[in-house]
Amino acid sequence: MPAATSRSPDTSSGPDMRRLIDRLPNDDHTNGWSALLPGRLPRPSLVGEQEFDWVVIGAGYAGLAAARRLAALRSGESIAVVESGVVGENASGRNSGFAIDLPHTPSNAAASVEQGRRAIRVGRFALAELERLIQDHRIACDWERRGRYHAAVTGEIASKVLDIYAANLRAWGEAFEPLTRDELENRLGTRYYHSAIYTPGTCLMNPAALVRGLADSLPPEVELFENSPVIEVEFDGPSPFVRTTAGRIRFGKLILAVNAFAPSFGVFRDRQIPVLLFASLTQPLTSEQHARLGADESWGITPAHGVAGSTLRLTADKRLLIRQGFDYSPSLTTNEARRDAARVKHTELLARRFAHLGGTLDIEHFWMGWLAVSHNHAPAFGQISDNVYAAACCNGSGIVRHTAAGMLIAELANGQRSELTDDFLVQGTASYIPPRPIRDIGVHLTLMRERASGRHEI
Repeated sequence: MPAATSRSPDTSSGPDMRRLIDRLPNDDHTNGWSALLPGRLPRPSLVGEQEFDWVVIGAGYAGLAAARRLAALRSGESIAVVESGVVGENASGRNSGFAIDLPHTPSNAAASVEQGRRAIRVGRFALAELERLIQDHRIACDWERRGRYHAAVTGEIASKVLDIYAANLRAWGEAFEPLTRDELENRLGTRYYHSAIYTPGTCLMNPAALVRGLADSLPPEVELFENSPVIEVEFDGPSPFVRTTAGRIRFGKLILAVNAFAPSFGVFRDRQIPVLLFASLTQPLTSEQHARLGADESWGITPAHGVAGSTLRLTADKRLLIRQGFDYSPSLTTNEARRDAARVKHTELLARRFAHLGGTLDIEHFWMGWLAVSHNHAPAFGQISDNVYAAACCNGSGIVRHTAAGMLIAELANGQRSELTDDFLVQGTASYIPPRPIRDIGVHLTLMRERASGRHEI
């Protein structure tokens, strides 16, 4: 994609950019994070004909951050946020609950050192904003600065990945601890991992509670419409609009923040790859089981092998979370057989790591969600048309990167481009991906290769 102030060549569906939306999020009511929370009354749906100066589509981290920033920049102007379902039930509330301050894809390329420093500035900017909002609005989301264990199951991956990551951290001047199997057992209560690198800056939380709190504390200038799936848009022309099942908004400018669903709007169609992930939460551990774990009261593990490996957490309420399964999902759907297989695999992987806890680790909640990745690990970000801007493609770091993306796209829509925007776009923007079926073949071959290389990291 060209520079952020340019229009992407693959966004238009016609001269007036009117488009029927062919694919919408489908809440299957399985999100374990929100199931742990008290009930919440959604905001009313969009009904009838309305007009707003600004419309933001999507009430995830990017959309909410964009709306909040617009309220600060455009005092007195009207802002609508239109959410297809209920806040916290779509992708933003279904992730593993890591707000990561550091890049976690190691590289020994010379350019990666400076790119990493700039990415760290963006990450810490977004983390500081989130922590401010959590404190100011007393958002109860189990937010803890617990750090993160980036772990390898085998010595081979430790040598290939963790050693390079340690070199990156030294070059950035970041604090870290390399940990052996014995040290990990003492902290986490499992000998499954060969080694890990611990960094202290990551925050852990219940992501559904966080995004709910961010939505329910929006400034008064912002009106949130939930259960309002957008089914038609006209981005340009004399009277641009978004239409939902029960209403329509005519707008002055629009920010699209729907991540993996952006191609449904004709945006970033050849710039990002939708990925399906599966997650499980166990029932709370018994006091006896918890006593057999390590010294850390709660913790989070990210896999050194990002495709084959497993993300794990011990949550504040003493549950084990596992996320494993990395499927290419161009249709943004799956089937019951794939879901059942993923759930069985989660049970098996938990047993491998924690057989010494005794008894069974019963899965209480199992769910799935989508994220978007790009070929060059850069964001999809920029101006789409005269009236429309978009931010998508979190590349697996949605809480922090999309918080930053939302704030920065709002600034860009107001003619502002800061040094932080340049830091955010240090890798450029999401690169072109060949169309299907060539794309399908390439992605499947890449995933086959990655799964083979990480077959012992599961």
